[in-house]
Amino acid sequence: MATHSRAQQAEAKQQEQILQKDTLNAVQEEVVRKPHPAHQEEFATFFKRFEQAIQQQDATAFNQTIAPEPGLYLIDNPGAVPRFTRVADIKVYKRTGAGERPFFTIRESFNKCDLQEAEQLPTVTCLGDNNNFSRQGCFVTDGTAFHGNTAYRHAGLSQAEERRISQAQLLVSKTVLHTRSGFKFHFGRINGQWRVLFIELTAPCSA
Repeated sequence: MATHSRAQQAEAKQQEQILQKDTLNAVQEEVVRKPHPAHQEEFATFFKRFEQAIQQQDATAFNQTIAPEPGLYLIDNPGAVPRFTRVADIKVYKRTGAGERPFFTIRESFNKCDLQEAEQLPTVTCLGDNNNFSRQGCFVTDGTAFHGNTAYRHAGLSQAEERRISQAQLLVSKTVLHTRSGFKFHFGRINGQWRVLFIELTAPCSA
């Protein structure tokens, strides 16, 4: 029994190593490269345009912030498991609950996002009354922590889609948290341009 278990562990480790190698090859060197400090002001400019597209419900402008590959993954939580939806055109996405509302209805709670640099994002407190985080505001930080996010493993996806998501996660280099809404936005540089890669619409403390 122990020998069988060790064999399974060895096989699992080998598969993981192969996946890691394939992932790094697929996303190339830009995936693992840290953003250059000179890119910081450029990101702030990009984010203002990104936020403006949401506030103005401008689908054309918003779609220009999505890379053809890997696309944009929107993450929500309609039930016991998260839902990952990949889109290239934001108009096709409908939020779960309340009549499958269009994406741009997030502007009702996502607004006035004045970016503040942070080494770490605020922690969740769930105190209620718009006080669900240890600090309030709109924070931007290094996004590499999202590389290890494993929520997709609980979403009932195919292995191919799981691999696609894990590869896309490695592209993330900036994360923005808007505490009033609880939404998180994950960005990366694709072919030298900032793009939105993941948006988490799973507000904390809602369960």
